[in-house]
Amino acid sequence: MTPLVQLDQAVLDALPIGVYVCDDEGHIVRVNSKAVELWGRKPALFDSAQRFCGCFRVENLNGVFIPPEATPMAHAVRHGASFRNVEARVENPDGHRWVASVTIQPLYDPSGCVIGAINCFQDVTREYEQREMLARRQKSFDLAMVASKMGTWRYTMADNICLYDENAQRLYGLAEERFLHDENGVKEKFHPDDMELMWSRVTSALAHDGDGLYDVEYRVKQPDGSWRWLSAWGYVEFEGEGKDRKPVAITGASRDISGPVKADEAQKVLINELNHRVKNMLATVQSIAMQTQRSTPAAFVENFEARLMALSRAHDLLTRRQWTGVCLHELLEQAFAPFGGETNTPVHMAGPDLMLSARTGLAMGMVMHELATNAAKYGGLSTPGGHVDVTWSLDGEGDGARLSLQWRESGGPPITKPNRRGFGSRLIEHSIGNDLSGEIELSYLPSGFQCRLAFPLITERT
Repeated sequence: MTPLVQLDQAVLDALPIGVYVCDDEGHIVRVNSKAVELWGRKPALFDSAQRFCGCFRVENLNGVFIPPEATPMAHAVRHGASFRNVEARVENPDGHRWVASVTIQPLYDPSGCVIGAINCFQDVTREYEQREMLARRQKSFDLAMVASKMGTWRYTMADNICLYDENAQRLYGLAEERFLHDENGVKEKFHPDDMELMWSRVTSALAHDGDGLYDVEYRVKQPDGSWRWLSAWGYVEFEGEGKDRKPVAITGASRDISGPVKADEAQKVLINELNHRVKNMLATVQSIAMQTQRSTPAAFVENFEARLMALSRAHDLLTRRQWTGVCLHELLEQAFAPFGGETNTPVHMAGPDLMLSARTGLAMGMVMHELATNAAKYGGLSTPGGHVDVTWSLDGEGDGARLSLQWRESGGPPITKPNRRGFGSRLIEHSIGNDLSGEIELSYLPSGFQCRLAFPLITERT
C-alpha cells in the first residue's frame, strides 16, 4: 500500500467537512462520509474515468462549467498549487445545487515531490446568499446615496481623523478617505464664514449632558476652487456614563444642498426684484393718475385707461420672455395696434433687430404709446393723407452702445408748438432723460411733428 492509502478512514469520517484525497495521477484514493453526503453520490476509488473531482458537476460562481482537469484540485496535483476558501457552484445528480468553499493543499513525499493533494470543502450556500443579499443591499444603498447626493463619514477624537466613504469624498472634493482635521486642514477645506457655526454645533454635540446630535450646514471648497453647500448631521459615540461620559467619535452623513440653497437665493432675488418692480409700477400708476387728473372728467377715464393698458401690454411682452427683454419692433407694433397696426396704417418702421432690457422696454413702451396716441389724435395718423416714419440705429458696441431713434410725422394737419407741456410730453422727457439717462428733442415743424431720442443700452437691474 502507498502512504496515502494508509490514512485512517475513521478519522476522516469523523470530520464535519468533506475531505477527499487524490494521488499524483488525479485518482481519488480516499473520501470521507461528509464528502459523499455533500456530493449526493459515492465516487469509485482509483477510477481512471473520474479524476480530480468526485462531484457530478462543478461551475464557477457565474455558472460556467469547469471540467475536472481544470479544477483547483487538478492544479494542486499537477503543479503543487495551494488554494484557500475558493468558492464554486456544485450540482448533484438529483439537481440540487449548492455553493462549496474549498481549501486544497498539495502532499509531498520526503524528497519534496508532489504525491497528491487533499481537498477540504464545505457547504457555504447560506453564507454566500447572505453575502449576496448584503451586497445587493449595499449596492442599492450606494445608488440611493449617489442619487440623493449623500455620503457617510466617521470622525474619531483620539487621532483627529475623519474617514469619508467614496460618495462623501466626492462631496468634499477629497482624493482619499482620510482627512486630518487639524487647523490647517479645516481652514483650507471649510468656508471661513461658516467656521464659527460649525464649531459651535460640534461643541454642543460633544457636551456630556447633551443629546449627542450634530447638525450643521456649511460650504466646502472643491478642487477647482468653487464652494459647495453641504448639510452634515450625525450622532456622537460616548463612553462612560453621567459626568464621566466622554465622546470618542462622531458618525454621520452629508448631503449636497447646493441646488436648494441656490434656489432659495434665486427666490430671494426674485422676491426683491418683484418688490422693486411692484413699487415702480405703483409709482408709475400714481404718476399717470396725478397727471391725467388735469384732464376733463370725461377725458380722464379714457386717457387713464389707455395709459394703463399700454403699461399692461408692455408687461405682457416681457412676461412672455420671462422678463429677459423685449424686441423694439414688438414694442412699436404694440403701440400702433390700437390704431390699426403697422399693416393697416401709414406707418413705416426700419431698423436692426434689437432686444431691450426689461427696464428699458417698460419705459420705451410708455414713450411709444404717447407718441402713437398723439399722432392718432393730432398728427400724422389723424388724417387720411398722414404718415409716420420710425427709424432707429445702434451706435457702438458693448457697454458703450447707444440707441438712436427718429420719429417723423408728415401729411397731417398744421401743428404749432403748444403753450404748455402736457402729460405726454412730460412722460416722454422723464422716461428718456431720467429713467434711461438719455437725450430727447421734440420738434414742431410745419411739415409735421418730429422726435429724436438717444440713450445708452443699459443692462437689466438686478
